[in-house]
Amino acid sequence: MRNVFVAVALAAAAVAAGYAAKTGGVPLPWILGPMFVGAAAALSGLRPPQSDLTRRASLVVAGTVVGHGFTGGILVSLLWLVPWIVAFTVGSLAIAVGCSLLLQRWTGLDRRTAVLANLPGGVAEMAFLGGETKGASTAISLVQALRVTSLVLALPFLLTLALDKTGDAAAAAVPLANGVFDSRTVAILLAGYAAAWAMDRLGVKNAFLLGALLVSILDNLTGAIDASVPNWLFIAAQVAIGLALGTRFDREDIRRMPRIVAVGLAVSLITSAVIIGAALMLAGPLGVPLPVMTLAGAPGGMAEMMITAAALGLSIPEVVAFQTVRIIVVNLFAAPIVDRWVR
Repeated sequence: MRNVFVAVALAAAAVAAGYAAKTGGVPLPWILGPMFVGAAAALSGLRPPQSDLTRRASLVVAGTVVGHGFTGGILVSLLWLVPWIVAFTVGSLAIAVGCSLLLQRWTGLDRRTAVLANLPGGVAEMAFLGGETKGASTAISLVQALRVTSLVLALPFLLTLALDKTGDAAAAAVPLANGVFDSRTVAILLAGYAAAWAMDRLGVKNAFLLGALLVSILDNLTGAIDASVPNWLFIAAQVAIGLALGTRFDREDIRRMPRIVAVGLAVSLITSAVIIGAALMLAGPLGVPLPVMTLAGAPGGMAEMMITAAALGLSIPEVVAFQTVRIIVVNLFAAPIVDRWVR
């Protein structure tokens, strides 16, 4: 009963915080407001309840919304970017591995833990590879969460300042959800969830985002369901994602590892800055606007960067393409990269 009360109270506070942030003109308000609420609750020792179903459902909604912005022409235009995306992904991994030496030196972490903490992969996946070394999984999860959270917090503000009054967005910018909720909405969400569940069973990473995205793209190309998603549902998904980001932090972990928190944040920002800098160098040759390329290259989480692009009215396909390839490459090759690195 207590968990239900806490969950309802947190959800209400998160919605209020999101609305206040939107009223105050904060970029990405429905993620940043709830994120602060979740972090405040977690750091107060409240230990908010976690719901896999809510997290998965929010990712399915986000993937469905974004997928409807893809057209056949956009998909074809992305094909020539594939070699560049792969090259950039390899380069970004090399940057993360190199910068992990700073984390190792300044915190005293072993080489394996430091590189896993700094690789732009999933929190759970990298922590699992940390093995049974005492405190390794906690340190990895903490640094990974710090990187994603800091980028989600900083990039919307920086990009908002960088965009001119007319909006330096690509021609293929995807609007936010503006549909109506009906039986077709239910059908597309159920289809997306089913596809995502199957992909998850096959071991695909970020399956609940990618599965819904693929189903939504297919629907947009064929008109089979011809569904739309209302804005209030997309807002609810963002609130859930924001809360999940904030509640990743544990007061006891931060109290036990203050040095790792401070150094981890610093090294994460250094790594992210170098990776984003490399991405911006590709913007001109690829003909991709700088703000779009910033989010495409940023190691800040696929769902978070995708929603940021949507909220700022930027082109999403490039962001999705770059982030998806990196997720695949990191999760396929993280273990052999780490094994070779620690030899």
